[in-house]
Amino acid sequence: MCPLLFLLVVLPLVSSTDAQTQETWIPSTFEPGASINLFTQWQGIPSEDGFLVVIPVGWEFNEAIAVRQSYSHINLDVKRLSEGEFLLSSPRTLGGNYDLILKVTTDSGNIFEPQDVSIAPAIKSGTTYLQHQGYLRYGQLQARDNFDYGRILAFDGQTSPLHLQSQWLERLNEGHTLEWWIQTTTLNAVVLSTWDGSDTTPYPMEFVLDARGRMRYYRKTLGHHVTLVTPFPVADGNWHHIALVNNPETNWTKLYLDGLIADSLLDPSATQFNDPQSLAIGGCDGLKRGSLSQNFSGNLDNIRLWNSVRNVTQIQASMGHSIEASEMIQLDFESMESARYLQESNIREYLDAGGPVSEPLEYNFRGIVFDEGVMLSWRNTISIASSFLIERSEDGQIFEELARINKSIDTDQWSYTDFTPPDQIVFYRLIENSPGRASQLAGTIKLGLATEAAPPAVEIIGNYPNPFNPRTVISYEVREPQPLMLSIVNISGLEIAILSDRFHESGIFEAFWDGTELPSGTYFIRLQGRDGTVHTRQILLAK
Repeated sequence: MCPLLFLLVVLPLVSSTDAQTQETWIPSTFEPGASINLFTQWQGIPSEDGFLVVIPVGWEFNEAIAVRQSYSHINLDVKRLSEGEFLLSSPRTLGGNYDLILKVTTDSGNIFEPQDVSIAPAIKSGTTYLQHQGYLRYGQLQARDNFDYGRILAFDGQTSPLHLQSQWLERLNEGHTLEWWIQTTTLNAVVLSTWDGSDTTPYPMEFVLDARGRMRYYRKTLGHHVTLVTPFPVADGNWHHIALVNNPETNWTKLYLDGLIADSLLDPSATQFNDPQSLAIGGCDGLKRGSLSQNFSGNLDNIRLWNSVRNVTQIQASMGHSIEASEMIQLDFESMESARYLQESNIREYLDAGGPVSEPLEYNFRGIVFDEGVMLSWRNTISIASSFLIERSEDGQIFEELARINKSIDTDQWSYTDFTPPDQIVFYRLIENSPGRASQLAGTIKLGLATEAAPPAVEIIGNYPNPFNPRTVISYEVREPQPLMLSIVNISGLEIAILSDRFHESGIFEAFWDGTELPSGTYFIRLQGRDGTVHTRQILLAK
């Protein structure tokens, strides 16, 4: 399996006529026929008639829940007014801030057109109800194929958790990174846990889906209890990537959601706990407690435990790929090799077809170094994108905003030139903003802009002739065996040809390119290595 990456996209929507804090989280895509959750936040009900919800015809409205900040649930009454229109009302007055969670099942019919959903306070006009446009919340979703390749770990809410054996958990006492994928609509459930259920037992980690659909990380040391939480819900029915990085040297613990930092904590007592007996996967051991009233139901994939502190660039680079590393325990469920890490022998009963879905590859985010600076280019095939954010970093961890580009024209090809790049290794990342969704990481690239102390692992030697008409020979050297992609891109960053995409042993190689059918102008040789570093060389086609 080569799992693909899917990233949730959510963005706060604020009505121009409402100064209260109002946030909406609606997934950008859905699997036809699957259940999903829609989230929105309110302060009281602006109408005594309740809410009017409009969903696509053919979708099923399952349940509506209001969750107060104290995490207490209030089930709302749901009345079907017409096909796709539903009236929500509360059995008692809703005051203060609360989240409204709408549980729906999508249709497997009309999957080619974007699907609109909306919610607003209801206004009664005669015998009909209308949506209050001043408080309207909306979102647009696009159907996505439910891939059945590969295997995942599936829980139905009735199955017992699996357990990672204790000998593999010794690395939790040192610097480590735990990352995994999750797809669920379950609220109030434990997903992963090293806790035995006793109030007196310290434990290194527990991951819980709270009542508002957010992922929470808990840790208890001697006399000390801490928590981290994602700012957006993850229990929406789509795939999300979670990563937890604990660095005992700096005392920082960081929580990542879909490749971006979600929360962090400075805690000197991070490793003061007893060695856990196991890591429960898909639930917890011991008694249920507090508001955690549901067993976990959903899918997990690519659970990885590293005995190293990984940074944001490393997490982003590996989250969408199957990889091999000696410092990592990986449960990818693609073979029975995963079972050797588990206490149970019945893992086959938990396996199902599927896997995370990838979107960043569609952006084709690239960087080309030339005399004037660095030209960044990307594709955008999602029409609802409103703007793009370009960020730059010199260490791959701390990024600063470089430019914000509003999508004012209808095109799927974009570019931006950084005329003042630092004379060193530099990182760029692209973030997309869209209505009804959170900022989405679209891609990260690393470029070398200075002379390195040691020769690079791969290098473009040059091409001959240059200028050329219409054929040229490209030479490049590989000093460390690795997979490489050699391609040609134009001045707009559009890929013209792929000349080689395979594993290379060490040595000097040649590739031929024929530009007979292309116009005269500047083009770029692009060579991408194993670590994501991109090497470019400007060439000239002169007819």
